[in-house]
Amino acid sequence: MDGLLTSRYILSESTKEVINSFHSPQSEAYCNDCGIPIISQKRIEVNYQKANLIAGIEKLIGHIPIITIHNPIKWEYKVLEIVSAQSVSGTGFLSELSGSWADFTGGQSATMANKISSGEDICMQKIRLKCALMGGNAIIGTDIDYSEVGGGKGMLMVCMSGTAIELSLENEDLADKRNVLTLLRDKVVEVNALPNLEYGEYYK
Repeated sequence: MDGLLTSRYILSESTKEVINSFHSPQSEAYCNDCGIPIISQKRIEVNYQKANLIAGIEKLIGHIPIITIHNPIKWEYKVLEIVSAQSVSGTGFLSELSGSWADFTGGQSATMANKISSGEDICMQKIRLKCALMGGNAIIGTDIDYSEVGGGKGMLMVCMSGTAIELSLENEDLADKRNVLTLLRDKVVEVNALPNLEYGEYYK
């Protein structure tokens, strides 16, 4: 535009359409000097909106049922896809020592039990969020596995997986959760309606 050595260029037609979808006044074309700042500012706004919506979703996902049954009786649902999560935590020398002492005395290691419970909570939070963001409201066929990782370095891993489903809100088992799951669904719809303005796709 300003000579052979200029770094300015016209953004692609698809990028122009993206900008015009949220920017006013609309333009027939945008160069990188004017178009990219518009996208960058909008991306900041979108990320802020998304963060607030996700925070609201995380407060509600505890109501998403997680069960181990593969085909609950009288449940009408649409299968979405698998959801999985992992949590890794260090047991530490003192934790191992207290666990060994508890084993030796025939007692239980409260420290290890707490770490396992914490790992389960983290995994449930993660798969519930994944389920919600794909439009689901329940998880069936859930499996939990525990293992030691890190080659004897005292690392405990909890793995959890299940099948995310979209359960009919008319189901009797959801009578006490219907309102909150409806609110959860509405927030997810808002998140999915936000434009995708991450780096790379529109910066050309």
